[in-house]
Amino acid sequence: MKARQKIEIGFQPKSWTVYRFYNFSLAAGLLLMVFPLLVIISIALLVTQGPQIFYRAERLGKDQKVFKIIKFRTLCSKRAQELTKDRTLPVGSNIETPLGGLLRETRLDELPQLLNIISGEMNLCGPRPVRSEIAAIERDRILRYDMRFQVKPGLVGPTQAYFGHGVSKRLRARMNNRLVRRPVSIPAELMLLSRIAYSMLAKTGRKALKLALKVNKRELAPRNPEMWLEGDGGRTVSHIDKIDGQEMVVPSLSTGSDDRKTMLYVKLKSGGLRKARVSLSKTSKPGAFKYTMANDLSQFVIERYALGMVVVPAQVSKRKSAPVTPNLVKSEVQA
Repeated sequence: MKARQKIEIGFQPKSWTVYRFYNFSLAAGLLLMVFPLLVIISIALLVTQGPQIFYRAERLGKDQKVFKIIKFRTLCSKRAQELTKDRTLPVGSNIETPLGGLLRETRLDELPQLLNIISGEMNLCGPRPVRSEIAAIERDRILRYDMRFQVKPGLVGPTQAYFGHGVSKRLRARMNNRLVRRPVSIPAELMLLSRIAYSMLAKTGRKALKLALKVNKRELAPRNPEMWLEGDGGRTVSHIDKIDGQEMVVPSLSTGSDDRKTMLYVKLKSGGLRKARVSLSKTSKPGAFKYTMANDLSQFVIERYALGMVVVPAQVSKRKSAPVTPNLVKSEVQA
């Protein structure tokens, strides 16, 4: 029996005319579907932050042609301009408008870009639109960075869906360059769009339920992924109770030296593992350690699998009441 071919995302259309018709038709249909939501968001922004509802800014499109992207405004304009002169917005800048944090986390601020797709400046699926200032910096640091401009930028794509904001531009560029060479697969695009829509609705629904019921956050908070640290060549395993963007709580880990290198593992629902190399340093709090990622790939693994700081969360195994034991560390570990 012939094996079924794997459906993969690609950015290179076989026919630009057919692909343009597909993007226009689907974007127009989606715009009609979400129009009531756009009106509700616009009214909420008008009430909370005044008449500056939308954000328009120049981006580079196909063949580096300049166009103006449109989004809901989610940041303090003056502070954002200061912080992003020659870089993307740093993580933890805390310059969001009253509803900006929610809109950015759920990616609802991106919905007005459907108008950019209808006008032909963007596609539904493609590399993330970039500013000319950022492109000028990154093309000097990243090999073949300009390959992304062979296609139109996209509202969604694997890097937008599966990569956290902190993941390096180099890792993103490697993924985009691979996809630029692949042919477009409309079934794969529709599958990605459905996953993103489901994730956005689930995340928005959880937040709305918390606000509506005013329940304890713990009651609706998802359980932590099943994750641990491995040391001494695999002979010791220390269960991770909590982790955020800077610290992790590992009650069973002795304080040890001020700087120790170790491997963090996250278990997937499939039984596979993902690993990230980290360096730990002591804090004043018992069992709490600051950590730094050893490389770009480790940062990607932690943001996607351990922290879930992505649009489409990974299918990770959730922590049970019993602590993780050493026999969970298998030879199937992969980066």
